[in-house]
Amino acid sequence: MFKTTMTVRMYDTDAAGILYFGSQFRFAHDAFESLLASEGVSFGDLLEKESFLFVIVHAEADYKSSLKVGDIIDVRTYISRIGDTSFAVEYSILRNSETVGRVQTVHVCIDRNSREKISIPEKARLFLKKYYWS
Repeated sequence: MFKTTMTVRMYDTDAAGILYFGSQFRFAHDAFESLLASEGVSFGDLLEKESFLFVIVHAEADYKSSLKVGDIIDVRTYISRIGDTSFAVEYSILRNSETVGRVQTVHVCIDRNSREKISIPEKARLFLKKYYWS
């Protein structure tokens, strides 16, 4: 499991100063980028240099408790499923150890050129297994 800490910013909230529901997806994406960076993997290099891409084919979020500007949150990230061509990432958003939100994204591996679904390359599979937790 990977953990990162973030602060709820003004642009994350609606006019009432409460977290805008879509911001949970930004927290999740930022956490995934931080996970990659912690491993020395550049998201930009993945997008530009690899022969494969991971595309999100499903995303869902549960909003369990409101957050406001200035709240400090922890986002815990782990891989919950690894298949032949896809994997699922789970994100728990916590404030003071209380789960206030949850996000799941499902990613499918495709060939960069043909855009056809392919098996997850072994080097990516090894990386995903490092963060697998059921």
